[in-house]
Amino acid sequence: MQETRYTEKQIMPLIAEHLTDLLGLDDDESLDPVADIDRRVDQYLRDVNLWKEFNFTDLVYCIERVFHIELSPSDWKTLFGGGCGFQLEDEWEEQVGQHLTFRVLVNFIAERVPYISFQPVTVIDRACRPAGVFYGIEELSDKFYTAARRVTPSTKILDAFRGRQLEKFWGELEWRTEVKLTNLKSFWGLLEGCGCLMFFLVLFVALVTFLPNGDYLSLMVTILSAFTVWRVISLCCYWSNPLPPELQTFRDLAEWIAEHDCDVVRKLDRVGL
Repeated sequence: MQETRYTEKQIMPLIAEHLTDLLGLDDDESLDPVADIDRRVDQYLRDVNLWKEFNFTDLVYCIERVFHIELSPSDWKTLFGGGCGFQLEDEWEEQVGQHLTFRVLVNFIAERVPYISFQPVTVIDRACRPAGVFYGIEELSDKFYTAARRVTPSTKILDAFRGRQLEKFWGELEWRTEVKLTNLKSFWGLLEGCGCLMFFLVLFVALVTFLPNGDYLSLMVTILSAFTVWRVISLCCYWSNPLPPELQTFRDLAEWIAEHDCDVVRKLDRVGL
């Protein structure tokens, strides 16, 4: 029987990654919730000393954005107990907190996140893995990421996605297939990150240097020059090709993923062959 929902192994690392970013924690100071999926969410927040400051509304927004789900406020209230009239924290903990573990959160998401299959499909009476993966890629694009041109096996990946859109599509494909894809960071991508930091550094130095003296012309020239350099770097990053030579078209990508021995692309093999 075909799997119609994602597993804890797929969803939990994604929750941990975005929760860490949401809390503003560094890798060396954050606790790994993946290590104990039965840990209570409120206890984890207490362990990192952020329980008092945490807002579940931020977590709701993050989950809906990352997993492409839209639920009514009543659904979230049922899970988190928000707006239920609890007067004391102990009352919330007794009614909601003691049952709200990461496993409960994962199952809640798994039951609602749109499922996309990458399993083999039958082509001329034979199960074909690459075709199944490609249909999954096509469905992923149609549902969540608008491509610049129609996605076909021969379409070049960069003709359909570039820049931030490519990074989002790449990350989505990676967690849904459980296949570690090639890192998209290129020379221009790294330079863009450094350029952004340098722009704000130049802006700060220019303000401190020229503003007290009333030298507004030098201030504007310095800021515009720094912004122009950063913008040129950003454009070079956008139009550069961060993909490896062997992954240029969606056919290349589908065949490469299909070669990996992961559950997502082999389950039909066990049933139909």
